[in-house]
Amino acid sequence: MDLRLVLADLDQMDWSQLHHAYGSAEDVPALLRNLASEVEETAAEAEQELWSSIVHQGTVYPATAVAVPFLVRLVVEDVRRNALVGMLGVIAGSVDEHDLPVPGAARRAVATHLGPLLPLLADDDREVRRTTAWAVAQCRSAAGSDARAALRARWAAESDPEVRADVLTACALLDPDTAGELCSAALAGDEPAPVQVAALLVAADCGLPWSADVTARVTALVPLERHGVGALWEREPLQALATTLHTRGETDHAIEVVGSALKQAMALRLQGSEHARAAVTEACWAADSLARRSRTAPARLLPELLPLLGDPATAAQVIPLLRTWCQPAPEAVPALLALAQGQGESADAALDVLVRLGVPEATGLLAHDLADRPRALEAAYRLATGEIRTPGGGGMAGARQDRTPLAHDPGLLDAIRVRLAAEPPRERGSYFGGGLAAANEPVHLSGLLAAWGRSARGALPELLTALPRHPLPVSRALAEVADPQADAHVIEALRAQAGQGSPATRQAAAGALHSLTGDAGPLLSVLSELLAERGNRLDHTVTVAASLGKAARPLLPLLHALLAEPPQSRETLPMIRAALGAAELVWELTGEEQAVLPVIREGLAWADQAWGQETVKRAAGVARLLGPRAEALVPDLLPLLDDPELTPALVLALTSMCPGADELGGLARTTLADRVLAASRPGSSARSASTVLKACAALGPTAFTDGRLDRIRDLADGDRRIVGAGLQDRIISDDEHFRTEAHEVLRTLTAEEH
Repeated sequence: MDLRLVLADLDQMDWSQLHHAYGSAEDVPALLRNLASEVEETAAEAEQELWSSIVHQGTVYPATAVAVPFLVRLVVEDVRRNALVGMLGVIAGSVDEHDLPVPGAARRAVATHLGPLLPLLADDDREVRRTTAWAVAQCRSAAGSDARAALRARWAAESDPEVRADVLTACALLDPDTAGELCSAALAGDEPAPVQVAALLVAADCGLPWSADVTARVTALVPLERHGVGALWEREPLQALATTLHTRGETDHAIEVVGSALKQAMALRLQGSEHARAAVTEACWAADSLARRSRTAPARLLPELLPLLGDPATAAQVIPLLRTWCQPAPEAVPALLALAQGQGESADAALDVLVRLGVPEATGLLAHDLADRPRALEAAYRLATGEIRTPGGGGMAGARQDRTPLAHDPGLLDAIRVRLAAEPPRERGSYFGGGLAAANEPVHLSGLLAAWGRSARGALPELLTALPRHPLPVSRALAEVADPQADAHVIEALRAQAGQGSPATRQAAAGALHSLTGDAGPLLSVLSELLAERGNRLDHTVTVAASLGKAARPLLPLLHALLAEPPQSRETLPMIRAALGAAELVWELTGEEQAVLPVIREGLAWADQAWGQETVKRAAGVARLLGPRAEALVPDLLPLLDDPELTPALVLALTSMCPGADELGGLARTTLADRVLAASRPGSSARSASTVLKACAALGPTAFTDGRLDRIRDLADGDRRIVGAGLQDRIISDDEHFRTEAHEVLRTLTAEEH
């Protein structure tokens, strides 16, 4: 190979005018040359540098598209062939483009130069054939007829099952109609298992009819993962099948596929199959994934899941699903009780579920082994604070609990007192690999006592002993547990703590002192200090100040000073959040709209900045408080309504600014109702979904025809979950809470009809 000829025009490009992940791309020519080095270390380092710079974590840049022709030439000359074909596939498949002159330029660059790569579909090296099929498929619609013809020819000639599976999958991405025909033939014939798995995925992707016979084919292949359709495709077959079928609207088929896989996993377990563990893992993951999409899936899959709970070898796979599915599961209680009485993490995980299910025996079990039950303790704490809710007859109880489901218990109180008096080693019992459970234990213990209130007064000695070690959570607990008339020593201890230590420590103690006695002096003192310092937690400081209500009046000069600072001082997210919080508090204390309107307008201008959407929503929330006196901001709100993520919060502000008006900012309420409903879609965060409902309620009954009300009913009762973003173990509970909210809004909007 004459490298000079292969890269003849490399230096004719002005690489210094292009950039990649680390700035100027002037280093790319040397890296491309070094790929062909006879010294393996030099070539490998050049490859790694290119991965890091022009395809950084899958992102492509202006230099990426320009480098493509040179990468293709090197592949043709057999330079690091498989690796570079893979790199070209990643470039073609990237959806994360950074400053490309034309959207899709990197993909088109690969598609334009596919011709020299297509012969590699017949390469002697099966891994090269697999990688090439995958890379060609990443070009999608940009690939031409030659690529489609080459894949069909390879399908006719290929004998290796895994390569054959890859070629079929690639055909589906480039030519769905032809792929459907190939798939039907593959499923009707006697193809090897990898090809059958690929054909099943193609059948789902291409919308081919699904039937019980096809589901039976899936069952026979479980676990599908063992047949390996290729890591490059990054699909877990069973989970992908269920998701695709559900997306097609075929919920019954999706649930039947996963349910049959769960049954087969148990059967393999009973048979002692070497594939049993993989089958259980695969089926449980697919079940959990489907449950986070389908509202009916948990109840329908639970009967197939419970037999796996009775087997100690598979119970650990099932417990996390019971923990998050929010389903009443009385049939699971005996097995969970047996597990919870054991030792180790599985016992803790089982007790965690029992606590969430509200099983009476959970309290005694937690008290008996409190030191070794960090998960269960956290569950009790989160139930007490209303962060999670217990399952009811139809899923989740809709409203926050008035009292902790884990009721006050003398035995558990005694166990908590023992743990508070101890100083646990940081590494004890952590389920995150070292220390987090122990570090959080004082928070959970104190929070549970706070939820019990004065019925936990017996723990005051231990709380006071723990106060210097854990001032933040313990201060909050003392505020709820102590009796201000009878516990003067607690007040004295909090007053002493409020005068020493870090500002956060002093603030926590001073806040508890204010809650107990009404004395705001110490808290005002530390808040004044923090407001003057303008530290990193300024937004938190303002939030604490707001909790004082009218007692925060002495802070007004500092709050006014914060609002009066120039906009350039609020270019960071914490600073603009602090300013908006200060604006809200100043408004509530003084009603001076002229002091706060400029800051609200600043917040509304953040729409195009990083994390700007949340800032705009916060600004709209403050504007809403001003009501008609914020009407001057209507022109600032209207252009932002085109962003569905912002629409509900903006509509809430508009309804407050223009109460009773048929049109808000010149837009009919019915028009705004359509925009708000369009903003609620699967995959929303819990907060965004809830804001949609609040905006609907604010628009009022006149904005909603029967058709629009039906759309809200579908949000409440449709099978597809609306909440789909956030912490994975909260998605289902948050969506169930959203459903309850949706039904409440429907009752509000239809009240005048009855």
